[in-house]
Amino acid sequence: MIGKGILNIMLHRMSKSVQQIANAIATALESNVTIVDNNLVRIAGTGPYFEKIKEKVPKKSVYDQVLKDKATIVIEQPGKEAYCLGCALSRNCVETYEICTPIIWQERVVGVIAIFAFDQQQRDIMIAKKEQYLNFLKNMSDLIASKVGEYKLFEDVNTYNKELDIIIQNVNQGVLCVNNNGQLKYINQKARSLLALPWLAANFSGLNLRDIWPQSIALKALTEEKEFYDHQEYYSIEEHKKNFLSTVRLIQKEAQVIGAVKIFTDLENMQRSVYRITSSGSWSFDNIIGISEKIKENKRKARQVAGHDSTVLIIGESGTGKEVFARAIHQASARADYPFIAINCSAIPETLLESELFGYATGAFTGASKKGKLGKFELAHQGTIFLDEIGDMPLFLQAKLLRVLQEKKLTRVGGVKMTAVDVRVIAATNQNIEELIAKKMFRKDLYYRINVIPLHLSPLRERISDIRVLVDHFLSIYNHRFQKKIIGFTAEAMKFLLAYDWPGNVRELENVIEYGINFCSGNYIGLADIEGRFKLHFREEDYNSLKELVQKYEREVVINFLNQYGWDEDGKERAAERLAISRATLYRKLSQN
Repeated sequence: MIGKGILNIMLHRMSKSVQQIANAIATALESNVTIVDNNLVRIAGTGPYFEKIKEKVPKKSVYDQVLKDKATIVIEQPGKEAYCLGCALSRNCVETYEICTPIIWQERVVGVIAIFAFDQQQRDIMIAKKEQYLNFLKNMSDLIASKVGEYKLFEDVNTYNKELDIIIQNVNQGVLCVNNNGQLKYINQKARSLLALPWLAANFSGLNLRDIWPQSIALKALTEEKEFYDHQEYYSIEEHKKNFLSTVRLIQKEAQVIGAVKIFTDLENMQRSVYRITSSGSWSFDNIIGISEKIKENKRKARQVAGHDSTVLIIGESGTGKEVFARAIHQASARADYPFIAINCSAIPETLLESELFGYATGAFTGASKKGKLGKFELAHQGTIFLDEIGDMPLFLQAKLLRVLQEKKLTRVGGVKMTAVDVRVIAATNQNIEELIAKKMFRKDLYYRINVIPLHLSPLRERISDIRVLVDHFLSIYNHRFQKKIIGFTAEAMKFLLAYDWPGNVRELENVIEYGINFCSGNYIGLADIEGRFKLHFREEDYNSLKELVQKYEREVVINFLNQYGWDEDGKERAAERLAISRATLYRKLSQN
């Protein structure tokens, strides 16, 4: 059985890798990170904890408890919760939110990985994405634990060759072993696949690594008698080109280097895995809130096409939930286990959009990475790419996009090699594409290619019945987030919400509810609590009072219902019934100016 001290030694030996993982987590989650061993010594950190590496964290802190319980702990009120009472820093805690997860390898706690918020904005984000962060931390904890496993395997390589061969042949990393002259002694199936050398399976006796990979870092390790950890290197043979992340450990006997073991991973696949993890979450159709017939019909159609690979064009105003529908379609498809990559075509400068979409080859332009870069299409391989605001895509890129959709192959910027991509495309726009075509601003052939399954999302003003359920939904979210117990809106305020035309749609409604919860001091949000949120939309001289504003929108909502049901007597009766008002009230609302 491996002792606690051995585990710590292995964890500290891989401190560089652990720090890189901490940096990756901090970048992906936009949060600060720290990692401690099972002796409460900090071995990695970002932000304010970077300078405290190698220092011990206080005893009786939450880390101590995680080590004992072997379970994740979430601290929503740092410094004030029971877990914090014994900590020496509890009275001066600067954190606003914290998630701590144990790193467990072979049922032993190796250490703790934690992420933090230091202000209210970070706290709100962590609360909103709590489940995603918990899942992500669990994956990263498993990654570090697997790294510990790798180091343990290296320690036993000379003793357990048969067991090692069984394990290595089944890991998802390339593994090879050479003697001190570079002669190949062992190579697993994954390595042969990554190097595109299937013939090695039958014959590699006497083959030297210099013959197939002369620039390999393993050869440098032997020459310099120096080990390398997570070293990025490039491999090329004919048309096969790869970027690898490699670790080389030296094999010694009686203080003499007799060989080396190399483990390497495809960097592009690692990038795809990161995108797959960070883009996962709860995006099913059940999470799309609404009871109106229009939203039900949209969900029905979207569910029906989700199982196929047909291109979908989602059309709707800003804030109607185009990306939410796109993610739900992806989640309900056979591609759900692969990445969902979203890109806003209007948010990226034209000069960068091409390389963002299609990537660039080695040395494609000044300042480009020498090893090239994957584009969003390649990152989305076997998954879904969401092209938001496609109406803003420049014409020269529309032609390239059309070719990729037709041929299912792409060429990186500055490259010549065609790369096959298996991607489902979902596009979205808030513009009238046919008008853009008439103005020569959008290609007609591309429009026909992406408009296979059109999905029109109605604005909120056309589905009034959804407002109440959306209000309840967002009240629940922000009550929990702000630790409040707001019951709802006053009758007057709700009347205004139902009458307002919501140019910003669901996104604007959510903002109004968050605004109201911030300023409400009672149990119900009143007009006075949200009035300031609407001053930007209406000029003071347009209306003498908020009452007149409410009257105006009451009239407009009545007109909308009459346009829907008809202006004849039967239509007026149905509209009044739908609005839960009398015919006399309906006529009175119509007469308001």
